[in-house]
Amino acid sequence: MKQTLDRLADAILELDPEELKALLPEIQARMDQADHTQEWERAVINFFIINAVRVKDKLCCQQQGRVFRSRGGARLRVVK
Repeated sequence: MKQTLDRLADAILELDPEELKALLPEIQARMDQADHTQEWERAVINFFIINAVRVKDKLCCQQQGRVFRSRGGARLRVVK
């Protein structure tokens, strides 16, 4: 079970956080329907996965002085 969860986490970490964020309103609207179908269950799981990625990113920002790594490995810094 742990290996399966680790593989899922690896796959999720490869997803683009901005694309996930863009999907959030659609997934949340589906989740709010609460009809308890398999599609609804997927929406609930997806909602929490997206929020988990957002929390992970926020924690990384707080702990690393707001330094990010892009997919290519380049270090990016937020500039205001």
